[in-house]
Amino acid sequence: MKKLLSAAVGLVLAFTTAGAIQAKTVQVSALEDFNTANPPQVLHVQMNANTRLDYDVMLFQGYQVAGRIAQANGGFTFTPIAFVNFQEEQVPIKKEFSATYKGGNGIIRQNQPFLLVFPENGPDTFQYYVPSSSDINK
Repeated sequence: MKKLLSAAVGLVLAFTTAGAIQAKTVQVSALEDFNTANPPQVLHVQMNANTRLDYDVMLFQGYQVAGRIAQANGGFTFTPIAFVNFQEEQVPIKKEFSATYKGGNGIIRQNQPFLLVFPENGPDTFQYYVPSSSDINK
């Protein structure tokens, strides 16, 4: 009976969360001071965690990301436009991935962490083919 009840609860949860919009909250750090009530047009942040935006775009912890700001609903949205990778190359981001600012109004200081909420564009886990030594020696 317990297995039947837990299976029913699992199905109900699966159906209720299937239609919900998934999001991922990411902590970033400001690279310059700014006021959340009146943010600059372009904001520079550093990623504090690895974040996959989609299959093609992965922002690794430590990447510096520039984003376009648009004010909305008393807060703002952050749309990444480019990032600087570990080889210090600036890489443009061609697709739009708008994140919303999550937090209160006020001044965010340089190196202060804050949260951005990106929409879920697919799973964070992808299966990659990694060749083995037997594949290489063929």
